[in-house]
Amino acid sequence: MAENNLYNSVRQVSEMWEKGLNGLLFQSVDNNPLIQMTKLGIEANSRYIEMLKRNRELMANYMNLPTKNDVANAVKQTIQAEEKIDILEEQIWNLQESFAIATEEQNKMLAEIIDFTKHLHSEWQKASQELAKLSEMKDEFEAMKKLLEEVKAESVQVAK
Repeated sequence: MAENNLYNSVRQVSEMWEKGLNGLLFQSVDNNPLIQMTKLGIEANSRYIEMLKRNRELMANYMNLPTKNDVANAVKQTIQAEEKIDILEEQIWNLQESFAIATEEQNKMLAEIIDFTKHLHSEWQKASQELAKLSEMKDEFEAMKKLLEEVKAESVQVAK
């Protein structure tokens, strides 16, 4: 029971402190001169911060040091360059794929040309062999023609 009384006592004290602090905060927030002073302080502080930023930029430029904006621009340009490199890589891959397909098609076409050339060569050889045979036959026919002419000439002489 002593713990319960202690707890209630601490709770009541805490509630009183909370009410007192809340009242103090509301009074200070409603305090128009305090708000005006805070506003002036913030304005003076923001002007001072802007002046410090400008001075920092000037000093960085004078000392040839990169500023936050310079680094941000460099990062932005780096990202853009990486994106362009990615696009170029993709285009290169597409070109390589196209070249591979074109090479395959050329190889197929060359294989067909080689097969056709081999077929023409074999046909040419056959035609050459037939021509040789025909030449031989022509020679034989001419020899036979001479023989016939000789036989006719002899038979004409025998008949006379």
